[in-house]
Amino acid sequence: MHTYRTRQYDVCLLLAAPDAPRIWEYAVWQRLVPALTPLLSSERGRTSVRMTQFDQTQTGSPNQTYVRFGQIGWNEKSHRRWTHASPDTEVLSRSWEFCGAAGWAPGPSKCSDCPPDGFLAVRNALDGGQASDDCRFAYSVLLAVAIDRPDATQSLNGAIAALDITIPHVLLVGTRRTWSEEGMSLTDCDTFGAPFKPGPQHTAAPSLDMLKGNWQVLTV
Repeated sequence: MHTYRTRQYDVCLLLAAPDAPRIWEYAVWQRLVPALTPLLSSERGRTSVRMTQFDQTQTGSPNQTYVRFGQIGWNEKSHRRWTHASPDTEVLSRSWEFCGAAGWAPGPSKCSDCPPDGFLAVRNALDGGQASDDCRFAYSVLLAVAIDRPDATQSLNGAIAALDITIPHVLLVGTRRTWSEEGMSLTDCDTFGAPFKPGPQHTAAPSLDMLKGNWQVLTV
């Protein structure tokens, strides 16, 4: 059986341009879902999406301002529940601050021994008061697919092509690695969004030098 230290993944990382449309906006997300769905699907179980957003109209501790969505799956009902300006959140989401999201296929509860077949992590670089004028990229999008999947190349290439067309970016790179390597696990991207080296990632000029591991620029 594959383990977190042995299973190999093809990984893609996109850093969105500062003025790129926000991927968490319903209209943008809706355009990407068809291309992301093959990668975020698994015969081992249902896909689960983890979400961190805060309601800026609330005061108190982070726990008190945290927007609670309940269980989020990979379906239209769930997409409309967490994205901004969807038919269900047109008013509610005006006060939301998106921090990050991660999609696991299958969900983490099915991945105690073997890591997911497909993975997505999005992290907002402008949350927490970061000045947009100083930030060299707006957010990061990381995709990972296990190379032993029969559709690995097709599903990843389809997702990359859709991102390339939809999201203006300042960096688009790829690598092959195991899920967990020394000093860096893709699980960390669930929280941090990208395998950055320590340092001022948001204000530094985007380059391969800011990333842990051996990455190559992708041409689509």
